[in-house]
Amino acid sequence: MPETELRGARVTWRAEGMDKPGVPVLLAHCSLAHSGLWKPIQAALAQTRPVIAPDLPAHGRSDPPPEGESTQLFAAEVCATLAERFDSPIHLAGLSLGGATLSRVAWKRPELAASLTMIEPVLFHLLHPPHVQPEVLPPPADDAELEADMRAFVGQWGAPGRDPFGGPERFEAAKRCFRLLREDNAWVMGRPPGQIELSDLARLAMPVMLIDGETTEARASAVLDAIQGAVPGARRRTIPGAGHLSPVSHWREVLGELAGFFDDVDARAARGVA
Repeated sequence: MPETELRGARVTWRAEGMDKPGVPVLLAHCSLAHSGLWKPIQAALAQTRPVIAPDLPAHGRSDPPPEGESTQLFAAEVCATLAERFDSPIHLAGLSLGGATLSRVAWKRPELAASLTMIEPVLFHLLHPPHVQPEVLPPPADDAELEADMRAFVGQWGAPGRDPFGGPERFEAAKRCFRLLREDNAWVMGRPPGQIELSDLARLAMPVMLIDGETTEARASAVLDAIQGAVPGARRRTIPGAGHLSPVSHWREVLGELAGFFDDVDARAARGVA
């Protein structure tokens, strides 16, 4: 896997189709996953266009963010840095944590984004009025509470009935990652200064697509409802039978939506249509 260093932290990513002529794509994964989540989708898209999928900070082979920094904010910095490697705007598509991360890239660095696809982004503060400070979870009191919270989190948002950790070593790595994510909970649930708001999303000029799973958590779909109401022309798609991890469980359907959206955006850009 290619890798680089950003402010002292190692960043790794998967790259395919780098010799293809199409508009490139960056795929960002969810919490407690890694770039391999996108393997079948990445391989299919890479038949016609370059596709990169980073390991977000503290995930996969990438290092944690610099000491004391937000995982999500540093993830956005990582993704923007990788997008800068291309000579023109690229398509951004992210799941959950990745969707929230790429929303910030599109907001802060719009010149990098040919389009933005958010698959159930963790932007739960958008469910509250702008003046409300939502409740933020405190960090776990001890290791036992951390482990219990992590298992509950995976059971709710992951793949019920499956062991996603793959052995003791990966389990310990997941705990280290989850601890950082819990310490960063203000950027998932709350409104710290500089948090993205519906008014920011409404000003995005690039095409936007929103995807959720038919059987996912109601609040995940509610976040997309709020964004759809604020972003004129946003395309909304729901994957039948899918839960939160639709790019894993229903990757062919998600691939179809992504490929069709990217092709439409590219064709309109070629015709000079906004």
